[in-house]
Amino acid sequence: MILQSFQNVYIEHIIYSAALAVIVGMIFSRSTGRDPSWIIIAIAFIPDIDFALERIHVWTRLDVPFEIHHGDLHNVLFLIVFSLVIAGILRYAGIRFVDGLICSAIGIAAHFFADLLVFDPAYAFLWPYTSTIFSLGILKGPLNFFGIANDTVLIIGMFLLGAALLVRTLIEGTGWWRVFFRGGRRETEFS
Repeated sequence: MILQSFQNVYIEHIIYSAALAVIVGMIFSRSTGRDPSWIIIAIAFIPDIDFALERIHVWTRLDVPFEIHHGDLHNVLFLIVFSLVIAGILRYAGIRFVDGLICSAIGIAAHFFADLLVFDPAYAFLWPYTSTIFSLGILKGPLNFFGIANDTVLIIGMFLLGAALLVRTLIEGTGWWRVFFRGGRRETEFS
């Protein structure tokens, strides 16, 4: 059950964040000569660690002074703090701080946006500014794609990913694939 819940979230978040990463990577590449957009995909499902932390608390029955519930890390404060932490960590891996910060923030924001589209009610995304719960729920529905995803959400995500791949390939040619799969590093950076 827990594994299935993780699969439900990850499949859709990975596809939507990949579509966004392809376009953001193109913009980064054209403006800076770098493409750290893989960070968007790697970070996109991180807000759901609150779900894992909630389950760990339930399983272990640890006596802690606070409980974490799913949705507690789906807010702008988490986005800012986590993006700063990840950018600092990535700095040691040779990624420029600002690149890590921007891509981490975009990845988390993409997660929030996908949740906004699917869940009703969703979360208080703008907390601590406001406790208002924002949601659209326009793509909600049953998990009818082999029990792991909503087929409408998946089809739209696949269409967006295909469109993003086509646009970038038409604009930059096929060479961007090699750079993207090397984590945004060009061949000259390996020498």
